[in-house]
Amino acid sequence: MKAKKEIKKGKAVKAVRTDKKERILKELKSIVGEKNATTDQHILYAYSYDMSFVTPKLPDYVVIVHTVEEVQRILKFANKEKIPVVPYTSGTNIGGLCIPERGGMILDFKKMNKIIKLDPEALYAVIEPGVSHGQLAEALYKYNLRFGWPVGPPSASVASCAICHGIGHMNARYGLNSQEITSMEVVLPTGELVRVGSCAINPDAWHSCLPMPQMDGLFKGWLGSTGIVTKLGIAVHHIPPILKIFTVSCDHVDDMYSYMLNLSNYEICDDLTAVSWWLSQVPIPYPYKPKPDDAPEWFSYATTFSFTEKEKEARTEIWEKVVDEEKKKGTSIQVTHYPEEALKARTQLPSQIVGSTKNYCKMAGGGISWPGTFTPANRWAPIYKEWKKIMIGHNLSPSVRMSMYRGVHYGMLRAMTPFNKQSAKETENARQAIVECLKVDLDNGGMPYKPPVDFAMEINKRAHPGYLMLMKRLKKFLDPNDIMNPGKLGI
Repeated sequence: MKAKKEIKKGKAVKAVRTDKKERILKELKSIVGEKNATTDQHILYAYSYDMSFVTPKLPDYVVIVHTVEEVQRILKFANKEKIPVVPYTSGTNIGGLCIPERGGMILDFKKMNKIIKLDPEALYAVIEPGVSHGQLAEALYKYNLRFGWPVGPPSASVASCAICHGIGHMNARYGLNSQEITSMEVVLPTGELVRVGSCAINPDAWHSCLPMPQMDGLFKGWLGSTGIVTKLGIAVHHIPPILKIFTVSCDHVDDMYSYMLNLSNYEICDDLTAVSWWLSQVPIPYPYKPKPDDAPEWFSYATTFSFTEKEKEARTEIWEKVVDEEKKKGTSIQVTHYPEEALKARTQLPSQIVGSTKNYCKMAGGGISWPGTFTPANRWAPIYKEWKKIMIGHNLSPSVRMSMYRGVHYGMLRAMTPFNKQSAKETENARQAIVECLKVDLDNGGMPYKPPVDFAMEINKRAHPGYLMLMKRLKKFLDPNDIMNPGKLGI
């Protein structure tokens, strides 16, 4: 009799949950329309994973929004029902940032894709979150303008990349994409609409976050856990007509760092990047493949744009001076030919050549992640040497990139790590290697960007108690019911 009662009780609980889910779905459909909210399993599955090592997790609902008003109504409803909400644009991130840690709803912004304003004289644009890099590029090129395109697919979201401190092909000149943000409109987790930057004072002015209090920082780098950016102002720039790319190779990471530091001091580059031999192979070798003895271990490209031939000649003179100085030091630096197709990947952006992360992992089986970090440049060489041991020890290629950011003292250090996502054992092996590399970087002062929860946990172990206290207070203040992408910050 007891067993029968427990079975009946279980059925009753399940029925209540089903009724609640149907009631919530009905309300969501009343806000966004019958076809724009679903609990269909095959659709939920498509939103449950990315290419990273992060374990897939199903959302309970997928909702496609079209207007700011819909976003506000949904967040107010989600607060009332205590439903987690995960903002989602194109899902091309490889850090698991859109995988729902606690179920709830995926809020898909692909239909909010208007370029609201483009000012070719004041040099800024105002965009919705669903605007892709390819879409913005097409609009800007009509005015001979550009933005900092990442080495990512043209379908990726401009706004998501910017508010998550994403990188682009002009970082050496202009800094991170987040440094190009000029104003924001944000729906808070509780549903209120706010504006920060110049647009908060004049609704038609989207040109600057300064000299006002920089409240835009409440929504940058928070992984979608403090609000939803529904409009974003970004700076855009002219495209100088003359392109010149300088390429070198060398045998040792210390030699490459010496060259990059020397060249970066002159501030002549839009992009200054070096890649290890393993990353220069597309796809990346998987599993680990030894480098040929006669091949250099490092390759660098320095992208420069000039308005006149004399300006190009001056940049060339500086570069030749740097190369000559490095050779006199006795380093292994050599001027080298860089494949034409690879050069296109740095200049014809958004890239369709190496721009899709899928191209990197064709030998692996659909998985790729990274320890992607902002690291003091003078720690690149020692960290790389440790990373190389860790990666090879896990039978993974040390496919590492180093890029200078605005100024010369820090930049990107990351290891693009493919793995066989069809194998739980190989995925876990890659995760362990990546987290080991992350610990080495953190111990050397580096900081991971777009960090999955595994990274957040390692960050928080080392964090100053006041930092954690402040982060918790801000999160609680802005999101009292903890519905916005909960769990991602590891707190």
